[in-house]
Amino acid sequence: MEVKPTNGTLKQVGSECDDLYFDFRDRAYRATLVCKVYLYNPLESALDVRDVAVLQGYSLGDLEDVTGGSLSTGEWAINPSAFSLNPQETKTVTFSLPLEIGSWVPISVADATEVVSKYGEHVTINFQYTLGYTYNGSEWKQFEGEVQEIVQVKMDAKTVAADCMLSGINAVFDPNTMLSVSVGQFKLSGINVNAKIGFDPWAFVWNGFLKPWILEHT
Repeated sequence: MEVKPTNGTLKQVGSECDDLYFDFRDRAYRATLVCKVYLYNPLESALDVRDVAVLQGYSLGDLEDVTGGSLSTGEWAINPSAFSLNPQETKTVTFSLPLEIGSWVPISVADATEVVSKYGEHVTINFQYTLGYTYNGSEWKQFEGEVQEIVQVKMDAKTVAADCMLSGINAVFDPNTMLSVSVGQFKLSGINVNAKIGFDPWAFVWNGFLKPWILEHT
């Protein structure tokens, strides 16, 4: 059935995002967010699309509040970033964003790669994008679209098992109690105080070297 042209503008007729699949590489959990939008030209003339860009303020849902680590992102990759769209034609534009959750804490027993805590959960991805296009070969117009999709956080099963096992081993050894050095009891303003040095070399070695190496080679 023929789709009749309308007097409207460029239209977004759909969007979708792939599930987030994390893998432990280079001392951090890494994944790539991939989303697609489908743009349709309902007009009677071809459109030349340029300057596709993601706007600031995009949201990655609960991943932005991962306990014990930090979420860093690279630059959005957009493909294609410029193209022509014939009348009644639909074009797919892919947005990709590398994600990294790591930032190990060298003197803390806190697991700095807590993305495992989100394994199997669903998070909401939300971002807006903008582009420009020429109409009738000369008139320049702006278009703004939005993507809001729910994706599931996934990981390699071996990585999940290894991380849970290593966290259990870490808890058994409990470096906070094993390697903290007591400095004894003293009085402070008439109050008896027990103190100990809080730097734990085992935690430094575990989080900074041993655990990342084991996960890398699991």
